[in-house]
Amino acid sequence: MSKRLQGIIIGILICAMLTGSTALARSARDFIDAVYMNIKLVIDGEEITPKDVNGNIVEPFIYNGTTYLPVRAIGEAFDKDVHWDGENATVYVGEIVKAAKEVYLYNKPYLECETPTSRVQYRGGVNKQYRSFSNYVGFYWDAFPEKEGNTAYVTYPLNGLATKVKGTFEAPVGTFESTGAELQIKFYNENDVLLYQSPILTQITEPVNFEFECKNCLKLKVKFVVNVDDRYHEVDAAISNFRILTTDY
Repeated sequence: MSKRLQGIIIGILICAMLTGSTALARSARDFIDAVYMNIKLVIDGEEITPKDVNGNIVEPFIYNGTTYLPVRAIGEAFDKDVHWDGENATVYVGEIVKAAKEVYLYNKPYLECETPTSRVQYRGGVNKQYRSFSNYVGFYWDAFPEKEGNTAYVTYPLNGLATKVKGTFEAPVGTFESTGAELQIKFYNENDVLLYQSPILTQITEPVNFEFECKNCLKLKVKFVVNVDDRYHEVDAAISNFRILTTDY
């Protein structure tokens, strides 16, 4: 490979790293006149011989009054790994920190979920149905005045990959009509440590928007809690736009 062509490639790869500029954020090919003059690279008194990933010597050069150095040589001189992401045209020096993204949980598999065979003392049993569709995650179940059986839960694997949990806790208007229902959600990690609990949702309150941190959380248990008046009622409660902030899930 000619030195002129080397200069073209090296300059394009490292200019943004050395100057912090985003001016090269385009998919064009520039042809430049690079000046080579046996430039030496000395770091903390030690002369460094710049090499590429294959061990070939890569010489620094000058273009338009600016000296360009191979980013791999600079990174390794400071004990930093250097990675080239060709797909995204990005040079990583040191730790690779991926951009965070929001991932919805309504279509993700759960680890465990309360089954429709849960039992309570009054009337012999309770029907609970886990629901997950169109960005909604929730339960429909038969609630009784007794507290036993008036909860429902589902647990998702986070594997330490999420940093935040977001969503909106809500229920259809029919859930509150003539029931005196009070609804609440609670979130726990794998050690049953409470991460967040919502305000109590009633007929006169607005849906609850929530956001809380869950760093290093391996599991996320979502517990729905309902209290009703002195008789049996059908209850429907859900989390809309239920999602996590993560870099890899």
